[in-house]
Amino acid sequence: MIVRLVVGTVLAATLLGVAAQPLATARADAADAAVDRQVTALGERLQSMVATDDPTRGRGARRVAEIRLPARTWTSAAVRRLRFHTREGVGVASWRVGGATNRTKRLVGVQIRPVGEALTLRESGTHRLAFGYRRQSGAPVVTVRHVGRQRGDGEVQADAS
Repeated sequence: MIVRLVVGTVLAATLLGVAAQPLATARADAADAAVDRQVTALGERLQSMVATDDPTRGRGARRVAEIRLPARTWTSAAVRRLRFHTREGVGVASWRVGGATNRTKRLVGVQIRPVGEALTLRESGTHRLAFGYRRQSGAPVVTVRHVGRQRGDGEVQADAS
């Protein structure tokens, strides 16, 4: 009887260990795909803004977008960070899911500059971001600032930026 119990426990532990890695990979893939879809749609909106509007010195073209960072659940890994910045003269979004390597996607053909401090989203939930099309130091840029964060309980927290 004890031998069967020990063998059953070892077998169950082995099966759980074998299933854990594919489950973790599937969860990371789900979170990555969710962010990728949102960033792709955002990139299309920003490209449209840059193509149809003129950059201004003051308040000009503006798009408000909501980005939802998945939380860690049974079916999804958590997004550790999402950042908007410039790489090689173009605006990009970079994100990391779990312990995976960074993913980067081109958003728009001009620089992205955060208003104030660098903008990195780290908390799960819905974040409201305002993107503007401005002229700074003679060059067109897309600015980004955090205008609010939707908490998990549905309450919106406004940020000072």
